[in-house]
Amino acid sequence: MTPSATYEGENTVMMLQTARYLMKSYNQSLQGEKLAGSVAYLSGVQPVPAAGRTRNMLDLGGLCDAYRHRAARLVHEAAVQLRNERQAGKDQPDAWNAASVDLVKAAMAHSQYFVVKNFAERLTDSTLDSSISDVLTRLCQLHALHGLVNNSGDFLEDGYLTGTDIRQARRHINALMAKLRPDAVALVDAFDFPDGILNSVLGRYDGNVYEHLLEWAKASPLNKTDVHQSYHKYLKPFLEANRAKL
Repeated sequence: MTPSATYEGENTVMMLQTARYLMKSYNQSLQGEKLAGSVAYLSGVQPVPAAGRTRNMLDLGGLCDAYRHRAARLVHEAAVQLRNERQAGKDQPDAWNAASVDLVKAAMAHSQYFVVKNFAERLTDSTLDSSISDVLTRLCQLHALHGLVNNSGDFLEDGYLTGTDIRQARRHINALMAKLRPDAVALVDAFDFPDGILNSVLGRYDGNVYEHLLEWAKASPLNKTDVHQSYHKYLKPFLEANRAKL
């Protein structure tokens, strides 16, 4: 699953391929088969916490539980929708197309749970330097909370989270961004993209973006003269030849 659009087009096709695997795994779980790997959670019951429960929205374990619950619920609902379409008399391809919106949503929820879960689990590695672990923990919290707030309806729909939880998450996001700001450049530099590949002055460590943008503009061949030579060579003769017509 790529996080961006594929070069062949957009990634809905890949989402539907993931959904096909999820539907197969979900049906296997209904037949009593034991699931493993990234879909093992589909075998378990996803309980809704008791009303009034106070929740720590920075707890990565709790955030993983929320993403798991959401993914399992949306996979179940997509499977029910697909079954209903079949029972309405549609053949498999037509039923699949009719349920595709729910299927894509289920695949997205599964993918987001997979990322949050593995990110959080990696942070439990005892070999991680404590200073790195602290920064990455804040980054993981920010990533999980950002996805949660952006998809808050999914978490609120069945009462798993409350409005108070979402408001708390928003406050934590603001605080985490402030804490991560000093480490933002280092986190981006960790991808080790060469300057030649980026070919941009925006990601400067010294922050002097606008000054260097101006220098880049001055150095551009397009700005060597007030009027580019292409105007005199192509556009001006065309305009003069067609002045009467215009």
